[in-house]
Amino acid sequence: MKQQMRTWLSVLLCVMLAFCQLGLALAQTADGVYEGSAQGMNGPVKVSVTVSGGAITEVKVVSHSETDGISDPAIEQVPAAIVAANSTEVDAASGATVTSTAIKAAVDAALSGEAPEEAVEVTVPFEHTDVIVVGAGFAGLSAAVRAAELGANVLLVEQSSAMGGCARLSGGSLVGVNTLQEKEQGIEDSPELLMQDFDRLGGVGNHNEALAKTFAENCGAAVDWLDTYVGVDFGERTPTTGGYIALNVPRVHYAVPENGDVSKSSGKGGSGYVKALIAKLQEGVEAGNVCVMLDTRVTDVLFDGSEVTGVKATNAFGERTYEAPSVILATGGYGGSEEWLKEYNFTNVMTTCPDTATGDGYNFARALGAGFSGMDWVSAYAGGVYTGSFHKTLSANLYTNKQPIWVTLEGNRFVNEPVANSTEQSDGWHAATDNIVYVLFNQAMLANPADMLYGVEDLQAAWDEQLAQGENVFEAATIAELAQKAGIDEAGLAATVEAYNAACAGTAQDAFGRTENMIALEEGPFYAVKTIPYVMMTSGGPTMNEKAEITREDGSVITGLYQCGEMVGSSNIAGHSSVGGMAHGNCVTWGRIAAENAVERANAKQ
Repeated sequence: MKQQMRTWLSVLLCVMLAFCQLGLALAQTADGVYEGSAQGMNGPVKVSVTVSGGAITEVKVVSHSETDGISDPAIEQVPAAIVAANSTEVDAASGATVTSTAIKAAVDAALSGEAPEEAVEVTVPFEHTDVIVVGAGFAGLSAAVRAAELGANVLLVEQSSAMGGCARLSGGSLVGVNTLQEKEQGIEDSPELLMQDFDRLGGVGNHNEALAKTFAENCGAAVDWLDTYVGVDFGERTPTTGGYIALNVPRVHYAVPENGDVSKSSGKGGSGYVKALIAKLQEGVEAGNVCVMLDTRVTDVLFDGSEVTGVKATNAFGERTYEAPSVILATGGYGGSEEWLKEYNFTNVMTTCPDTATGDGYNFARALGAGFSGMDWVSAYAGGVYTGSFHKTLSANLYTNKQPIWVTLEGNRFVNEPVANSTEQSDGWHAATDNIVYVLFNQAMLANPADMLYGVEDLQAAWDEQLAQGENVFEAATIAELAQKAGIDEAGLAATVEAYNAACAGTAQDAFGRTENMIALEEGPFYAVKTIPYVMMTSGGPTMNEKAEITREDGSVITGLYQCGEMVGSSNIAGHSSVGGMAHGNCVTWGRIAAENAVERANAKQ
C-alpha cells in the first residue's frame, strides 16, 4: 500500500517537473514512436508520440476513458498544439483542463524513457478493518481522515485512478457557522441564523428540519477542523455571503487552490481541500491504519440479515470481499445516471457530471430497503442543447443575451427573461412540458445568431451545423412556419408573440413585467433554439438520521451503514435552493459525523 501511495505522489511530482524536463528528453530521444500515459478525469490517458529529427512530429491519443463531449476539445486541440510548439508548454483547451493536463503529462512520460511500473495488488495491512469508506471525493476523504484520526483502521475504496473526485475542479466555497475565520473578522453568527437562511431560501416545508439543525450546529466545527487539524490554506481568511443568493451573514469560506491562485473568480479552490486531506491521509498510510485502493469498484454492500458486514469489490485482480462493522457511502450523487434522473426528475435532461456519478450508493441503499427523500427536486441549469450525447457540450446563451423570449411546447412564456435568476430558470425548465423550452428571437435581436450559443470554440460552425440538421435550431420566414418546424403549438405561439409585440409597442403591459431589451418579433427571419435542462449535481438521497445512519422506509436503521456528501441531498438540509457552500458543507460536515458514529460502532463491536 505504501508503495502505491508513494508511486501516486511521485506521479504528481513528475507532472509538476515535466515542463522543465521536456527539452532534455527530446535532446536525448532517438527518432521513433513512443508511448506514455497519465491520469485524466476518469482514468489513464494514453498517447503515442512520434519524434523525427529531434522534434515532435505527431501526437495521438491512443486510448482514454474521459467523458465524451467534455474531453473532445482537449483531444482535438492539445496534440496539435504540442506538435506546433514542439513542447508541452501549451494552453489547456477551454472546459477540458484535466484532460489537457493529462495529455501533456502523458507526452512527457512518453519522452522520459522510463518504463511504467507494473500494477501491484494492494492488500489490507491490518488484521481487522473498522471502517470502510466507499468513494474518495471530498466527502470520502473527510470521513476517512476523521476515522483515522479517531484511531480506526480505515479502508478507503475508490473506483477511479485518483482521489478528489469533482472537488478537484470545484470552486471551493464552504459554509460554516461560528468559525475561527468569522471570529477573526468580527462576524457574529449562529446556527439559528443559518436556519433562518435555510427557511428564507426555500427550506420551509422542503427540508428535514432535524437534519438541517444538526448540520447548522456542526458545520462550523467542520470548517475549523479543516483549518486547524487538516491544514487547509484558507488564504485571506475572509468569509463572504456566497456566490448565489446572498446569505444573511458572511459565512462562506474559500480554500486556496492547489496551484496557489487565491483569486476566487478563478475557481478550483476545491483542489486545496483535496491536497490537504490527501496529505493528512498519507500520514495514516505511513502509520499503518489507513489503506487506499484505487481503480477498485465496490459492487455490493454485504448484509447478514441484521447488520452490514462489509463490501464486495472488483478490480484488475478480480473480485474481493472486505469485512468491517461500519461502511460509509460517499459515492456522490446520481447526476451521471440517466436512468435515475429520468426516474425521479426529468423527461429530458443532460449532465455535466463525471461518469463515476452513477448512483452506486443509491443502488446499494435501495437494495437494503432504504427510503429516499428530497428526490423530487434538482437544481438544474437551463438551456442545454442536445447534440446526441447525455453529456452536455453545447448550450443556449441565456446569460449575456437578454433579448430573446423563452416559450414552452405550448408556445407560452413563463418568466421575465432578462432578469430571471438561476432558480427561476431552473424552475421554468423543470415545469415545462417534457422539460423543453425554446429560445425565440429574430435577426433584429441578434446580428450574429451564433452568439446565441456557447460551450465550444467555434460557435459559428456549431450554429451552422445545428441549423443544417434542423433538430435543435430552426429558421423560418414567419412565426407560423417556425412553430411548425420546431414543434411548438402554432396558436399558442402566435398569441404569445402578439402579446409580446404589443408590450414592445407600449400598447399593453407585459404579462411578466418585462421592461428591458424589448425588441418586437415583427420581421423575420425568426429563430428558435430547442433546449433542455442539465445537471451538475443532485439534491436528494437515502433517508438518514442525525447520526448519518441510513434508514429504511419504515424509519428503522440499516445497522452499520452511513452516508455523507452529495448522497445526503442538499434539499434535505437547505430545501429547494442553491445555498453557497452547501455542497462542500455536506461533504465535510456529514463526513465527520458519519466517521465519528461509524468508529463508535466499530469500537463497540470489538
